[in-house]
Amino acid sequence: METKNRKRKTELLAPAGTMECFRAALAAGADAVYLGGQQFGARAFAGNFSQEELLEALKLAHFFGRKIYLTVNTLTKDRELEGLVPWLAPFYEAGLDGVIVQDPGVLQRCREAFPGMELHASTQMTVTDSRTALFLKSLGVSRVVPARELSLSELEEMKRRTGMELETFIHGALCYSYSGQCLFSGFLGGRSGNRGRCAQPCRLPYRILGEDGRPAGGEGGSGYPLSLKDLCALPLLPKLLDAGIDSLKIEGRMKSPEYVAGVTAVYRKYIDRYGEDPEAYRVDPQDLELLARLYLRSEQSDGYYRRHNGREMITPDRPGYAGCPESLTEEIRKKYVDRPLTRPVDLEISLRAGEPARLEALCGGVRAQAEGMVVQSAKSRPLDEASVARQLAKSGGSCFSVRDQKIEMEGDLFLPLSAINELRRSALDRLFEEMTRVQPRVRPEEAEGEKLPLPPWRRERSGRGGAADGEIRFFASAQRPQQALEAAARPAVKRLYIPSDAALSEGWEEVFSAVAGRKREDPDFSLFLTLPVILRSYSEGYLEELGAWLGEEPAGELVDGMMACGFSGLLWLREIGWDRGISLAHTASIFNRAAHDFYMEQFGADSYTASLELNRRELEALPARDREMTVYGRAPMMIAANCVKKTAGLCRAERTQESLERSGRGKRAGGKEEEFYLQDRYQARFPVKIDCRHCMNTVYNSVPLSLHQYTEEIVRSGALALRLDFTVEGRAETKGVLDLFCQGGPVPKSYAYTTGHYKKGVQ
Repeated sequence: METKNRKRKTELLAPAGTMECFRAALAAGADAVYLGGQQFGARAFAGNFSQEELLEALKLAHFFGRKIYLTVNTLTKDRELEGLVPWLAPFYEAGLDGVIVQDPGVLQRCREAFPGMELHASTQMTVTDSRTALFLKSLGVSRVVPARELSLSELEEMKRRTGMELETFIHGALCYSYSGQCLFSGFLGGRSGNRGRCAQPCRLPYRILGEDGRPAGGEGGSGYPLSLKDLCALPLLPKLLDAGIDSLKIEGRMKSPEYVAGVTAVYRKYIDRYGEDPEAYRVDPQDLELLARLYLRSEQSDGYYRRHNGREMITPDRPGYAGCPESLTEEIRKKYVDRPLTRPVDLEISLRAGEPARLEALCGGVRAQAEGMVVQSAKSRPLDEASVARQLAKSGGSCFSVRDQKIEMEGDLFLPLSAINELRRSALDRLFEEMTRVQPRVRPEEAEGEKLPLPPWRRERSGRGGAADGEIRFFASAQRPQQALEAAARPAVKRLYIPSDAALSEGWEEVFSAVAGRKREDPDFSLFLTLPVILRSYSEGYLEELGAWLGEEPAGELVDGMMACGFSGLLWLREIGWDRGISLAHTASIFNRAAHDFYMEQFGADSYTASLELNRRELEALPARDREMTVYGRAPMMIAANCVKKTAGLCRAERTQESLERSGRGKRAGGKEEEFYLQDRYQARFPVKIDCRHCMNTVYNSVPLSLHQYTEEIVRSGALALRLDFTVEGRAETKGVLDLFCQGGPVPKSYAYTTGHYKKGVQ
């Protein structure tokens, strides 16, 4: 395809949950299809493909000149990781075009075991900035699927700075949370969205409550405030193509074949239309209506491409889908789903008495030949050319449709019609095999493998091990100054985490003073700053100010380390040459030993917090001596770019790239931090932190995790420390929790809590 800015092919990438969906996608014009096998995929409830089906799909895709990307985009438990290479090997050898990955451990295994296979970083990796994309590129990742929250200008910048292939969503359902940062489904029902089993709690009804517990706002304050409208980027297609996006992705591996075909066909039409005549590009209203009729959740929107967030993105009244009219379903089925998939083939047959019948088949520049029975001279009723032509034209059951025939016959000949049929089948079978032949790939067990490159800058780890026998070491994190003051005053608390925002905000001066005093009394006490979970291009001003503050006094004496929440923060620390402590937050999603080793080798982190979705047995597979074990705290269920305050109609700010960058700078940036609540059908209240500095929301669990009954067991495991995470607690509640854990105080009668996944884990 050719656009006005570049001559290149832009890929149209369609989903397939079943073989019927796969064929429908090919028939409707998809350049590539992404699908899942029966393991490791992020849509566990899609039909998915057996090994036999996937191998068949690979042959079909390559026969038609298309590609297949296999989703291996879930967090993988340690015991599961052992089966990854044997499971992937047959697909690799059959020419699999690429895998889409989330888990760093999976990325490392694929890189080492399958040389030459494309690696794509899933949107579940939460890639929000160019630093992360460039880092993944250095590891051999050829394509990134950035977070769906990125604007068009951010995508253009990422493309310009990295030169990587970018794949973005153009149609389908949108998650409320940043992908890869949602624990809601797992904590509510044990079905983890990070493992392909999301129960979609964002589609349930909630009421938005203010800090006083009263309903907030008007109509937007009730209904379905977490349910986003479906994405439809058809009107924005020219801008996406001109931005250099390499692959345009349709969501929907759990959708019907008719949906896949209908949506794919519409986008195929307009990608081609823009390529033929960019100036004449117009979207026909009836095509927008067609997309809406196929599978509509209330209205559609163009997602985050032109906005940071907004009330107009929400479907407050109706989270479910309207059914597709049966007449439309039938029309699409006849046109695409039930239509045979074929390529034109030219046949040339040679029949001479006393010689074997010979047939040559030609398709796409590839030739194949077959020989059959010896042709005999006819004694009566000789074979005529029309009969031969009829038999050659019968290509049913194959992937070919006969376009042209050349028949050479000399004299009166006899050959059974069944022999001609067999000759045709043999030639077409050979042609199909020739056209789907793949270049031999070295089997994983025979390959030396390619180790992930180590960074040119590597810091030495502190080497501090787990707690001594029987010693209980507590760390505490605090989101509010009063929480931090309470924690810093406890001798049992040996490390305090506070937000990096504290360095650039008013109201934390007393905390820094208390920390300085505590450090004079206790040389083992340390202060770490926690970087934001999400860092985007507009965060550069914030990071610049933070970096300057860290290089000045008193930060040099006060700050002993930083907690990074993922690649963005780690890479920024690498960039500034950070030589003090580094801790990894649970948002880095360490699910297996390989992921742990990856982070330690690449970044030299001193400690880490494993994923909150692992149970006690799964945690045993991970190193204990550098593990911080969260034993108290409200789990962050969602990290979102959207805002419940704005949905309730209580914020009118229109955030642009420039205003977002300004809001990150200065002591008064972002204004007062606010707290709202989401109340569900059972009257449970989920606190929502409104972070105006970074313009994002954090939805916390309605009750805190509390493992006060298991502290001795966790200490015996050799963990580095037990961590208490304070989020929305007041000073009195913070004091009570510290008493319970640090002094063995009584459990309050009204103490509501959950043990999270510690005992059971997630599916």
